[in-house]
Amino acid sequence: MTELPQMQGKTLPDAWDYKGRPAERSKTGGWTSAAMILGGEACERLTTLGIAVNLVTYLSSTMHLGNATAANTVTNFLGTSFMLCLLGGFVADTFLGRYLTIAIFATVQATGVTVLTISTIIPSLRPPKCAIKNGAASCIQASGMQLTVLYIALYLTALGTGGLKSSVSGFGSDQFDESDPQERSQMTNFFNWFFFFISIGSLAAVTVLVYIQDNLGREWGYGICACTIVIGLVVFLSGTRRYRFKKLVGSPLTQFAAVFVGSWRKRHLDLPSDSSMLFDIDDIPAESKKKKQSLPHSKQFWLVFYSIQLTLSL
Repeated sequence: MTELPQMQGKTLPDAWDYKGRPAERSKTGGWTSAAMILGGEACERLTTLGIAVNLVTYLSSTMHLGNATAANTVTNFLGTSFMLCLLGGFVADTFLGRYLTIAIFATVQATGVTVLTISTIIPSLRPPKCAIKNGAASCIQASGMQLTVLYIALYLTALGTGGLKSSVSGFGSDQFDESDPQERSQMTNFFNWFFFFISIGSLAAVTVLVYIQDNLGREWGYGICACTIVIGLVVFLSGTRRYRFKKLVGSPLTQFAAVFVGSWRKRHLDLPSDSSMLFDIDDIPAESKKKKQSLPHSKQFWLVFYSIQLTLSL
């Protein structure tokens, strides 16, 4: 009991609350905040897979696209959602931070799923059912306008998914202080629960949602997805007062790009005979040079860079 007042007033040196004040250990972070983040991730996974897992059937049977076109559309949708994780991570680490990135991209995903749900309800946004003539089915393929609405919905969903995936796990780990042994252990458990909730969301998508789509209709299945991601967004935003926020550290992609551009500009220069001249340490104070340890020059990645250089020159 004597330690409780001390804990309530203890703040973290590298974390802030939603008002920009040093975060108090007892009032921010921990499992309460992490649980809200985990709930948002479960909703995102259920929504994304709830759309993707049975999308080929929808495109072929309802939108009357060919099997190859339908399968290619689903592949592009999933591939785009994963590739956009790079964009989401860059935006979060460089400009917005993980909290705002999650909130904005979750809103984008909710918008995309809502548009997709509306397209399954309004008859003019999908082609008519196939007509049976002389024992053969006559199907009209979706028009350009109908496909445009469909693709807008799918790629808004993919954009939102990419932004969410890139920041949820990192923001969840921000809720625990790695310097504290107890919270470090809780952080390890957080990642265990993180993958557990991903599995739960995926399982519900490929079982319950698929059953609803096949037996009750797409409008019900996609409508549940839209409601789920909105609920996940509301749950996530409700924890704003308890979250811990960390300072932006910049994206590793920026550092990689800077090294690559610098290497490309100096590709025609001859290597110095003395490898120590490869390190630019002229601007470092004399007292810091003694402590600075530079990595020795290596030819380990010369083949990788040469391959990139050859590709760009083609």
